Amino acid sequence: MYSNRLESCFVFNVSFPRPTLLKAYVSQSNRPLEEHSTRSSYHQYNECDFVMSQLRWNSMLGEWVIVTPKRADRPFQEQAKECPFCPGQSETEGEWDVLTLDNKYAALQAEQQPIDIDHELVIGAPAHGFCKVIIQSRDHNEQFENMKDSQLNKVMGEYLRVTEELQEQRGVEYIMLFENRGKAIGVSLNHPHSQVYALPFVPPRVERELTQFKKHRQKYGNCLLCETIENEMKSKERIIREEDDFISLVPYGARLPYEVHIYPRNHISNLLELKGSLQQLGSMIRDVTRRYSNVFQETAYVMVFHDSPSNGKRKDWHFHVEFYPPWRDSSRRKYIAGIEQGGWTYTNDSSPEEKAKELRMAL
Repeated sequence: MYSNRLESCFVFNVSFPRPTLLKAYVSQSNRPLEEHSTRSSYHQYNECDFVMSQLRWNSMLGEWVIVTPKRADRPFQEQAKECPFCPGQSETEGEWDVLTLDNKYAALQAEQQPIDIDHELVIGAPAHGFCKVIIQSRDHNEQFENMKDSQLNKVMGEYLRVTEELQEQRGVEYIMLFENRGKAIGVSLNHPHSQVYALPFVPPRVERELTQFKKHRQKYGNCLLCETIENEMKSKERIIREEDDFISLVPYGARLPYEVHIYPRNHISNLLELKGSLQQLGSMIRDVTRRYSNVFQETAYVMVFHDSPSNGKRKDWHFHVEFYPPWRDSSRRKYIAGIEQGGWTYTNDSSPEEKAKELRMAL
């Protein structure tokens, strides 16, 4: 397991920051990850001649980067003569409605070997973890927006099962479930599928959210999202749809024009606590994607489940789902350019209230 906190480490009498590496177990040994995290030679690894994935520590930003050249060889839809996710292929034989496979071009590997690296400025570790692909339907064209209730429930049930299974694996600090959809996002295969990454560290974005949740509770004594939901329900300006257990909305501080969040109305920290509401969550996801398909000339988005970190319940965390479409209107791209890339400051050249109204009227 990793933490993004820094501690002082002395090598050759020179002090420099490095990540705190806690106990996570990798490869076939029982040695903790701290024994596998080492300092790399620039000369040895600048050529990227390795096959297995690595975690490399970005010391300027204080975060992990997964370096995985093998993924550059993964097939794209235009190159493939047949869809590898359609029934009848080598990995998709037999009867199934929803199928989970190990990612053939995984960014993380369950069995990793230690890396022999020795430079005092570069910190690296084997990219231990798990990458799964969830094929959401046998039908090549059955996307969320046209999925029947019965199939939708099976997909949501598989999300729950895979998440529960991966949380039992040693060394897993965070599970991120997501769907990349559309050519504008850079999707390599069009067959409806989601992915799950079981990471050996908590991603910086999640750490930042968790910090905000904690600060709000310490200052006001309640949950940040619970209070947000209460306020949004009063104003109604940005809400798209309300159900008994969930609401969907364009957030007040949306970074992207058509960014949509789905919030459980009750305080729920992780997906496993949603067993009784999975059907309604699936319905909310379908509703958002239907609205997108009616607004955009090309349906494209990234959907991410923002679950709590895996190492125990986090009372401060409020589970939610976020959508990030790459559009500024029905056909024009929203590019992540200078101020966003260089400063992590987003410019949203539209009103969240106007976009929420547009999406409300899309059905």
